[in-house]
Amino acid sequence: MSLYGRDANGNDAYIRGTGTGATTDGYVTFHDSFSSEVKFATLSQASGTSTSDLVAAVAAKKIRVLSLIISADTNCSVKFETGASAATIAESLFLKANTTESYSSELGLFETAAGDKLMINKTSAATVTVTISYREV
Repeated sequence: MSLYGRDANGNDAYIRGTGTGATTDGYVTFHDSFSSEVKFATLSQASGTSTSDLVAAVAAKKIRVLSLIISADTNCSVKFETGASAATIAESLFLKANTTESYSSELGLFETAAGDKLMINKTSAATVTVTISYREV
């Protein structure tokens, strides 16, 4: 990916090559704020379940979380983990009953190890709902 120029507002615009040759997809120009690389995942984790997969592993790629919205119906603690080792990759979030928290960063909040899935783990019998935006890097 290389810098292509500036858009009408003076923001960076990049050009990205897709495909493998002249007969497949050509170059796609996109604005860095509206990248097609951003993906979304949602999980509603029922009470009684402690660990659930949020995003499946992608070979040789890290899952970098850009934003998250999370809510719980009962007081609980939630943490995000990476891969089969269940290593914690973000500090525990302490959620109060019937509240919603949101966090975001253009650079990313946290990421998994390369080739690992993203999991969520909660400490009580709460029902937790989480929606994230992420990139595979």
